[in-house]
Amino acid sequence: MRPLRISALLACLLLTAQAQAQTAAAPAAAASAPATPAIRAELRTLLLDAQNLLNEKQNGPAKEKIQLANAVADKSPYESFIVARVGMVAAVTEDDAATAGKLLEQVLQLNASGAWLTNEEILPLMQAVGVAYYRTKDYAQAATWMERNIKAGGTAQTVKDARIQSYLLAGNLARGSELLNEEIAAAEKAKQAPSQPYLEMLAQARTGLKDTAGATRAVEMLVQYYPSKDNWRALINRLWGRSDLASRLQLDVFRLAFHQGTLEEASDYSEYIEFAQKATFSAEALRVYDQAAGAGLLGGSDANKKLRAKLAQDVEQDRKTLAADTAAALKKPDGTVLFNLGQNQIGMQQYDKGLELMEKAIAKGIPKRTEDFRLRLAVAYAQAGETDKALQALATISGPEGLSELARYWTWALRKP
Repeated sequence: MRPLRISALLACLLLTAQAQAQTAAAPAAAASAPATPAIRAELRTLLLDAQNLLNEKQNGPAKEKIQLANAVADKSPYESFIVARVGMVAAVTEDDAATAGKLLEQVLQLNASGAWLTNEEILPLMQAVGVAYYRTKDYAQAATWMERNIKAGGTAQTVKDARIQSYLLAGNLARGSELLNEEIAAAEKAKQAPSQPYLEMLAQARTGLKDTAGATRAVEMLVQYYPSKDNWRALINRLWGRSDLASRLQLDVFRLAFHQGTLEEASDYSEYIEFAQKATFSAEALRVYDQAAGAGLLGGSDANKKLRAKLAQDVEQDRKTLAADTAAALKKPDGTVLFNLGQNQIGMQQYDKGLELMEKAIAKGIPKRTEDFRLRLAVAYAQAGETDKALQALATISGPEGLSELARYWTWALRKP
């Protein structure tokens, strides 16, 4: 989002106010031209001096000139209007938001009858006051003035951004979220990627509102449009945090995190290894161990050395008994055991053999949690480099307790950049 800048805005306000004061002093260009309200010479001199001093950033002397102008008696409505305008600019330069807002209200009230400012000229005045409130951290008032700007016809993106930020910082997360959703929907309608800061702010706002589903949706959009490792980590952590995530799918979550490179801590790898080991997928556990060790996350302690030796021993034993285990599994009434043998082959990176066993197992029939096994077959296709098959399989998988999310997230993980 664009940062709030006040210097250029102030320069514009000073120039327009100065031009208005000078125009009021000039004779009409023609007899038929509408009469310009007059400013007395003493007032005009004080105001032009004040504007010059503000341009030179001499705020103190400028305010003295404005005070003298305010003290002039019997000012006409137009003279009061010009004095209030210059005073408002002076207040904005000092971040005196309350005074700036009060003076702008006066300007708007006087202009309602005199019509000396067009709507296009009023919009930057509202913006300037909103910025002053923002800079003084009165975010509720900043949001109010930015809202008034937009309701008056303002379309500047900087104002829209400031309005969103002001609502969020003021604690009005619901209104801020509503505006963020409008901006995001407009971008998608225009076939454009929504702003990454918008999506990040929406995730934070919905979290603050304890809207878990809304926050997760925002993080999902971040992964879809900005698939960085940090965004993937945030999404997978949300999956872990689901109260209804089935324990039987936890190993599947680890596989997704491993594929996306979001495991960081030694404890992450150790837990993954433990899950794979308990599921009797020793080859998968050994592969994870070796990657963690190669990254320097699992040191050379006696316990780690014993763990690796045990994993290597188990893998070797699995190799020796594979033929006999496969023959026995083929005789069983369903394909559950056969599928797990194929899964272990995938861990050994013997993809052709592993996929053959898994496909036979699915064809044989798996009586319980069939969708879980179909997800694992799709992931095995992905690990084997058969991305098209993986995506075709994932498109047909859905289910509760995190299954639909795993299928959807794997689809995003496999898409081409």
